[in-house]
Amino acid sequence: MRVKQPGSGRERLVGDTVHDGTPQVTAPADAAAKDNLKEGRALRTETTLNQPRDFGIGKELTNLAAMAEVGYAANRRLLDAECISHDPADGAAALEAITSPVISTTCTRVPGMRFPDPRVQALLGACCALALRPAGFTSRDLRHYLAPQLGKTPEDMTSGQISYDLRRLRAHQIIERIPHSRAYQVTEDGLTIALFLTRLTQRVLIPGLAQLTSPGPPGRSRLRQADRAYRDALTDLARQASLAALRHLQLSPAVITSQHAPVISRHTRRNLTRNSKSLRGKITYPYKGYDAFSGRPMG
Repeated sequence: MRVKQPGSGRERLVGDTVHDGTPQVTAPADAAAKDNLKEGRALRTETTLNQPRDFGIGKELTNLAAMAEVGYAANRRLLDAECISHDPADGAAALEAITSPVISTTCTRVPGMRFPDPRVQALLGACCALALRPAGFTSRDLRHYLAPQLGKTPEDMTSGQISYDLRRLRAHQIIERIPHSRAYQVTEDGLTIALFLTRLTQRVLIPGLAQLTSPGPPGRSRLRQADRAYRDALTDLARQASLAALRHLQLSPAVITSQHAPVISRHTRRNLTRNSKSLRGKITYPYKGYDAFSGRPMG
C-alpha cells in the first residue's frame, strides 16, 4: 500500500515493522497504524496521526471529526488486508473438525472425514440431497441414497455400515438426531460444509488435477500453461542459486591441499622417532625361501 503525501508529490511505501512486539504499519512520516497483540490475538487496532496536514487536515479542534474519519478508514483498510493475507481461524478450526478424529463421550475414537475419499464424498452428497426432507431422514433413506453413489445396491450395504456412517456424521456435527425419534436432520453448518466440499472436489480439485497430470501437450489449458511457467521460474531460480553457491564455495589450491594433507603434531613426530630408534636391530624379517644348491635359507 502506498500513501501519497499532499504537496510533495511523493509516495511512501507502507511496510510491516515490529515495535515492542507489536506489528506496526508505517504511513507517512508522522502517522502509524498498528495492532496490539496479546497471546497471539489482536485486541486493538489503532492509528496515530501526529501530523494531520499530511492528510490535508488542519490541527484545529474543529477538524477532529475529519481526523477520526481518516483513522477509522485506515483501521478498516488494515483489517481488510489482514483478513485477506491471513487464513481465518474459524476456517482452520472447521477444516480440522472435519478431517481430524473425534473422541466421543464414551471414549470411542471416530475417524476423521477426509473429504477427497470417495465414501466421504458419497456421504456428503447424500446429506445435500437428504437436507431437503422437512421431516428428516432415517437410516433406510441414507442407505438408498448412498448405495448408488458407491456402485452398490441397497441390499449390499449392511446395517452396521450405515450405523458407522451415521455415527461419523453425528460426531462431526454434520447431522443431528431429532429428539424423541429415529430420524436425523442435516445441520445448517453441516449443509454448508457438505455443499462446499463436494463442489470443491468435483468442480475444482478433480478437473484441475486432470489438467495438470494429463500426459498430452498443454494446449489451451491456462492452468497447465501457468503450471509450466511456474516450474520454469522455479528452475531458473534454483539454477541461479546454485551458481551463486558455487561462486562462494570456490577454494584456492593451497586451501584444498591443506585440507587433505595429514597434520602431525610435534609430540607425535617425537614419539615416532623415539620408537623407531628403540626398535632398530630388533625387527626380524621372514625368510623368502631356501637355496636349491646349498639348502641354506635365503634372507
